[in-house]
Amino acid sequence: MTKKLLLLILFFTAGFSAYTQNPVNLNVEKLPEINRLSSSNTVYRQFCSAVEFNDRQAAAGKNQIYEFYTYTAVADDTLFSIHAATNIPYDTIATLNSIGNISEPIAGKKLILPSVKGLFICREPESSIEILILKENSENLADSENLCYTAGNGFFYFLPGKRFSSTERAFFLDASLRMPLDYIWISSAYGMRKSPISGSWKFHKGIDFAAPEGTPVYACTGGKAAVCVNGDKTFGNYVILSHSGGMTSVYAHLSKIEIKKGAVVYGGDRIGLVGKTGAATGPHLHFEIRMNGVSTDPAGLLPEK
Repeated sequence: MTKKLLLLILFFTAGFSAYTQNPVNLNVEKLPEINRLSSSNTVYRQFCSAVEFNDRQAAAGKNQIYEFYTYTAVADDTLFSIHAATNIPYDTIATLNSIGNISEPIAGKKLILPSVKGLFICREPESSIEILILKENSENLADSENLCYTAGNGFFYFLPGKRFSSTERAFFLDASLRMPLDYIWISSAYGMRKSPISGSWKFHKGIDFAAPEGTPVYACTGGKAAVCVNGDKTFGNYVILSHSGGMTSVYAHLSKIEIKKGAVVYGGDRIGLVGKTGAATGPHLHFEIRMNGVSTDPAGLLPEK
């Protein structure tokens, strides 16, 4: 028996026995690796043949052969360019590889590429898009015959032929940041300043936007409410949203929080009202952007206004 035939049998068996009770582990170290998305690469040609075969099978209503390969994205790769080179939808690639947003960097990331099209739905979602997808497709996961896989620390249900809904697609493609208020007046910039509370020089990790109490506060981009706290000594009532790519945004001194912890929000959704709770001398919004827990100047990321 040739090595190629053995691999085909292995992947065929993996695909059609990967039910909820018996998920198949996709070990990236043991999957065939595509070194280049080029017709000169033998493994890439094999992958493309598998995708073409499955497209014909799906069109005819016949069983497909589930094969999985790996590919490490290079500097110029995007989900759209990989889709164009493989004919596998970007939402299939994104859901299997836990990519939370179209803006999330993929260069250097080892991706698992399936030869079939559909959505991989994470049983224990972490990113906002994973939570939304699980919520919108929960009824489709009740079937005990669903194909299931494990990859890394994730457990995925697979829905063949499924694509992002219009809501999911809009959420996934929402990569831009917007201002957290309709009208902007910066009362304190990012960086060293004399604290209005203590009078000593301290590093200010965000931007303060002065605004009348009760002014609506909006999510700067889509995310999940990781923290909703009332009555903190320093921040007063505040919200922290988690976004894809390790980014979080902070909204402090609110007079009122209008979302609950765990809520999924879109960019521009109202999350609270400007206030002067906590260590504040007047009504304003303290706004922070953190990348992997480290504060960064929001002015370099927000649109000019």
